Amino acid sequence: MGRFTDDLAQLRSHIDSTREDRLSEQNARIFSVKAQISDFAATRVSNGIQDANARAAFVNNNANDVNRLVNSFHNFRQVFGRQGREERAAFVNDLSKNTLDLLTGFNVDHKNAAERDAKARADFVSVNKSSVGAYINEAAQDRAGAHAAFFGTGAAKKKTAFIA
Repeated sequence: MGRFTDDLAQLRSHIDSTREDRLSEQNARIFSVKAQISDFAATRVSNGIQDANARAAFVNNNANDVNRLVNSFHNFRQVFGRQGREERAAFVNDLSKNTLDLLTGFNVDHKNAAERDAKARADFVSVNKSSVGAYINEAAQDRAGAHAAFFGTGAAKKKTAFIA
C-alpha cells in the first residue's frame, strides 16, 4: 500500500506542478493581451490627437487662404471700381477661375489626407486584430489541451469542436 500511496502522491504533485505552470503561462498571456490592448488604446488616442491636429491645420490653412482671398478681393474691388465695364468683367472671370482653382486644390488636399489617414488607421487595426486573434486562439488551444490532460481526449474533442 505504501508504493501505491507514493505513486498517487507523486501523480498529485505532477498534476499540481503542471497546473501551476499552465496558470502562470495563461497569466503571462493575459498580461500580454492586456498590454497590447493598452498599447492599442494609447496609439488610438495618439492617432486621434494627430488627426485632430491635422484637421485643425487644414482648417486654419483654408481660413488663411480665404482671408487672403477676401483681402485681395477687397483691394481689387477698390481699384477696379474706378475702371470700365470690360475690365470688371475680366476681373470677375479671373477671380472666379482663381476661386475654382483654390476650391479644387482644397478638395484634392482634403481627399488625399482622408485617404492616407484612413489607410493608416485600417492597417493599424488589421495588425492589432491579427495579433489579438492569434493570442485568443492560442489560449483556447492551451485550455483545450489542459482539458484533455485532466478529463481525457473525448471531452477535449467536443470542447475544441465547440470552440472552432
